[in-house]
Amino acid sequence: MRHEFVEVFSSEDAREEAERHRRDLADTLDALSERVAGAVESLERQVTFPVRWAAEHPLPTLGLSLAAGILFGARLGQSQAQRSSALARELEGAYLQGRRDEAEQRPPREPDYWAGIKWAPTDPHMGALILEAAKPLLARLTSVLIDSFQNTGRS
Repeated sequence: MRHEFVEVFSSEDAREEAERHRRDLADTLDALSERVAGAVESLERQVTFPVRWAAEHPLPTLGLSLAAGILFGARLGQSQAQRSSALARELEGAYLQGRRDEAEQRPPREPDYWAGIKWAPTDPHMGALILEAAKPLLARLTSVLIDSFQNTGRS
């Protein structure tokens, strides 16, 4: 026969045990609350530092923003000029190829940039439909650009 030891609590002991657990929980919650508040405060300081620094030092901020604007504008202008000249060369090459095709009486070609387009529509025919719908618009846009380059060269 096995005898098990059963601890018997009085109602007063149970109340004291419950009160101790409540105090432990309250202490744990207070510690967690302090840690979260400290982390939020630290993060807030890190996020708002540039704004506070700019408010405390307006002249250096103005100088830095002016220098950044000048550098960004200079780089943007260079890249815009490079893109424009590359586009002009590409359009000129396409125009000359079209003139050669016309002289040799070949049918119009599909532009090379159509080959690189990848469609992932839900319907397999949707991509072809959208592409066919966009072709006249792109053809008109291309002709307007060519005319504008030709008129610019004549001036």
